[in-house]
Amino acid sequence: MRLSEVSGQNFVLYERSYAPGFHDLIFGMLRDAGIVPNISQTAAELSMLISLVDAHMGVAILPLSAVKHSVASVVACDILDRIPMSEIGMAVRKGTRAPVADTFRSFALKSLGHLRNA
Repeated sequence: MRLSEVSGQNFVLYERSYAPGFHDLIFGMLRDAGIVPNISQTAAELSMLISLVDAHMGVAILPLSAVKHSVASVVACDILDRIPMSEIGMAVRKGTRAPVADTFRSFALKSLGHLRNA
């Protein structure tokens, strides 16, 4: 689905005060698609946003994993537009580096290399 297909729809968005980076990422995607969203509701939790979509309050742009594991009757659609990469991080205990952290770092760097070469 292209973002232009939801132009004119109501949107439910994550509350900016809880996740300013994610909120700004979504607004940037909509801006780049030429969409000024009509925000019908905001929420502090992803599960609440999914429930609002299920209640016909609007559409939401959310991580696919959140939608796939939802019990609500919503449909997840891939966004076909070029979308920005999201930053992720890993929290590890100071002074301790578990092997899983090194494994994740290697995986992330390898995956990033594949994306850059594509």
